[in-house]
Formats: sequence, C-alpha cells, structure tokens
Amino acid sequence: MPTESLNSPFKLAFLHPTYWPEVRRGSERLIHDLGAGLAARGHRVTLFTSHTAAASRSHEDGIEVVRSRRPPPLRALRWYEDHLSGGPQALWHLRGADFDLAHAFFPVDGWAAVQARRHFGGPPVVVSLHGIPIRQYLVERRYRLDMLRTAVDGAAELTVLSDAAALPTRRYLLRQPTVLPGGVRVADFAVDQPRAEAPTIVCAAGIHEPRKRGDLLLEAFELLRRSVPDARLVLVRPRDPLLSAWETPQRPEGVSWVDGSDGESLARTYAAASVSVLAAVDEAFGLVIVESLAAGTPVVAAHSGACPEIVADDSYGRLFNPDDPVDLARALGDGLALGRDPATVAACRNRAADFDLERTLDIAEQVYARAVGPRA
Repeated sequence: MPTESLNSPFKLAFLHPTYWPEVRRGSERLIHDLGAGLAARGHRVTLFTSHTAAASRSHEDGIEVVRSRRPPPLRALRWYEDHLSGGPQALWHLRGADFDLAHAFFPVDGWAAVQARRHFGGPPVVVSLHGIPIRQYLVERRYRLDMLRTAVDGAAELTVLSDAAALPTRRYLLRQPTVLPGGVRVADFAVDQPRAEAPTIVCAAGIHEPRKRGDLLLEAFELLRRSVPDARLVLVRPRDPLLSAWETPQRPEGVSWVDGSDGESLARTYAAASVSVLAAVDEAFGLVIVESLAAGTPVVAAHSGACPEIVADDSYGRLFNPDDPVDLARALGDGLALGRDPATVAACRNRAADFDLERTLDIAEQVYARAVGPRA
C-alpha cells in the first residue's frame, strides 16, 4: 500500500511516561528507533514524556522531546495503573493541539489521548499495546481493563507487536489490531567479529525481571556445563541506570558481565558468541532475538509468546519448553553446535532481514495514513 510520507509528511505526537536516558530498554528503545526513523523520512515527531527533574525540551536524534516533571508516586494509587498521574499532563499537551495524529504507547496515555480527541479537539489517536494482554495482566490493577477498553474503542487504529499479542487482544479487547513489529537496522549489527574460541552463550535480556526467568537460565547453564565444562555465559549489563547495579545473588562459575551501553559493543558481543538466549515467557516481540540474528548468531528462546514467530526454522535457532531447565540446557547445547556451522551466519542474517526497521516504518506510515484519512 503506498503511503503519503514523501509528499505529505505527518506531524506526530508520541506519548509515553518514560524515555531515554532514564530507561533504554523495552518500549523506550522501540519508540526511539521508530521516532528517529520516521524523522529521517521527513515526518515531524514530538515525544511527550516525563522525568523526575524540571520540565525541559530538547531535540534528540530528530525527535523533539518534551519532558514534564513527573509527580511523585502516591501510595493511594499503588493498586491502579502505573504512571496514572501522568494522564492529565498528556491530555493537556493534546487539547486542541496542531498534530495530525497522537500515537500513544502506554494505557494511561492512550486513555488521555482518546479523551482529548473526544472532548477537547485533539488529533486522531493510534494506540499501541507493547505487551500481551493476557487475563492476569488485565485484572491485576484496578480499572486497567476499563481504561484499556476506552483507549482501544476510541482509537482510530490499534497496533500490537506480534500475532501472539493479537490473539488475546481480539479475545479480551474485542478489536482486530494491526501487527506493527519492532525492528532493527540490520546493517548496524552485521559487524566483522569472529566467534570466541570458547563455547559462549550471551543473554542480553534483563534477567533481573522475574518474567525473564534468570534463575531458570542459570540452572540450565549449570546443567549444560556438566557436558560442556568450558562453556561461558555472558550477561549484558542493563543499560537502564536504575537497574545497572543489579547482580546475580550467586553467580555460577563461567558466568560474567559485559557492558551494553552502545550499539556497536552490543553487536560485537552478539557476534562473538556461539548462541544467544532469551529464557523469558510471554514476550510480545523479543527484540534481543532479532538483534542476535542480525549479528549472525543463532538463538535459543522459549516456546512462548512471540518467540516461535521469530524462531521459525531450525537453521538459525532452537525453542525449549518454558520453565524446563533440562530442555533449556538441551536447546543451549544444540545452539552451540549451530554456532559452529559456518552456514548459520547467513541463515541468521537472512531471517533478521524480515525485521529490518525500514519495514516497520513502512507499516507505521500505512497505519497513520488510515488513521488520519484523506488530507488536502
């Protein structure tokens, strides 16, 4: 479908409660790459976000970043959606604003953008859900489901990161979303870096989060070392300064940390490894999997969430049964063998090309064109 990007660029308002450098993982990374890529195509992107310091405005990687001062968390709101107090700020930014479109990446912002559209002359709204709306997630915070339904029903377009996220979205939120996957600039990860001599596994996910299954990974690694005693596990230190001090409480022999503060060093870490691993469950996308494939390194991931959509062929990866350390150890051993096969590099990079950022930008422009409709 052709887009209007070259002849008629969009004036876009992005909304999310946190951003770089405070948080560099997850949605913040996806928002940065999407916004910078759209700005490079000629669109005008303004991100409304917040931080704990004084309000500020800056121009970063082509994006106009407007940071409001974040109110301190209120104990009375602890049972409700995170960053609930940021809703009025988002609504204030959008009331009668001169934007073609508001793109909200967080439930509170989606709700506020829809209210601005309905009552205060705000722009049409695109809502993006960056998780998988399973039942447990929907009911664990008060009024979260009601808030999401209001945002979803009032949005001109709804997007999710994968088919795995689309299914429960249809089931619980009663709307068919568009899959707008994350993307990476594949060429940035295709570095000339030889494999390490020792059989090396890299994990770039934040294993401090329970859903990432760090304890499971460490248990499986110890099992693997019974048959591969020289195996090494390299953990990428979180680039989020709020989490960078976290360490494994009991680090097994053969486990080490590396810094992941910039893209080039991360790409070389992937490329030097024999295999990378993501032990998490219920991943809505799995960006670290695509990054590893772009670097030419095979992957091991759980048969959960969106991971099977990415690891769809044994030529570049293996899946394991979630929460099964024995099966994860088996998959890691298979992954090490894949990493020794010279043909694996090309297979990995060919698969990563399916998730190049340019494809994501194309889909985003199509979504925006449908949401805005015909323009003069």
